[in-house]
Amino acid sequence: MNKKLSPEDAFYENLTLGLIKTLSTVPRVCNVTLERRQPLNACQVVNWEQRHCVYLPEDMKKFYLSTDGFVLNWSYQYAPNDIRRVGHIHFPHLLQVTLLRENIENTPVTVASAGGSAAATTTDVSASSISKDKWGNSTPIITAKSKIFEINNINEMAKVCMLYESTSSNNPKFYLLELNTLSWQFLSETFSEYLRMSIAHLGLPYWELCFSSFGLPSWTEQLFLLLAPHLLEEHEPRRGRIINPACEHPYNIIDPNIFRGKPKSVAKAAAAAAA
Repeated sequence: MNKKLSPEDAFYENLTLGLIKTLSTVPRVCNVTLERRQPLNACQVVNWEQRHCVYLPEDMKKFYLSTDGFVLNWSYQYAPNDIRRVGHIHFPHLLQVTLLRENIENTPVTVASAGGSAAATTTDVSASSISKDKWGNSTPIITAKSKIFEINNINEMAKVCMLYESTSSNNPKFYLLELNTLSWQFLSETFSEYLRMSIAHLGLPYWELCFSSFGLPSWTEQLFLLLAPHLLEEHEPRRGRIINPACEHPYNIIDPNIFRGKPKSVAKAAAAAAA
């Protein structure tokens, strides 16, 4: 008979879409560990928003009110005495989600600062002049009102960024910023989709570079071919998928209801600390 999961175990099982259980069935995968973290309170989230003058998207806010990020690692046994850490999924503490300050305003289409010329510039921009990434998605238009936050650094080759095209928006998108060319590649519309993508790619090294213009390093590609070859299929329409929970689209979906509150064990620990 299966052992009943504690509320906290069930929360992380749902959050990672059962990835830990799945990895335990893969030959040679071992040392699967998950760093669990205390949730933030509403004041901490509001303080971050006020400091940066933006609103977190609702799904990301609920995530941090449930757990202040997490780290999942796993190792692969190449030989009897050769075990190396391979998988790594890292969602940083909210305080580590910082404003990117490099000079990256190199987007071909920019909006002029003066009111009249800005209107003219916006009017003159045609659909054909807007640059596209390798998947055919429009690249962001960086202006003085844009705000860009670093989520992860991919071996100093690229950064995963959360980009607000305007500070009045609460629906930022997630992009890969390639550091050698300062070009943008679209990753996801929402935080939940980016979280699901990291799990679908098993946290394999530099998985985000699947969506870059230069691709994966050769040694990482070998790992993909060994453990998840379907992710490298030539005609795999990763960017064209419609995330739909209906039976004809059987993709794993993050259920926002798992963010409805703190796990009971966490709540008891917080109460005991306050006593």
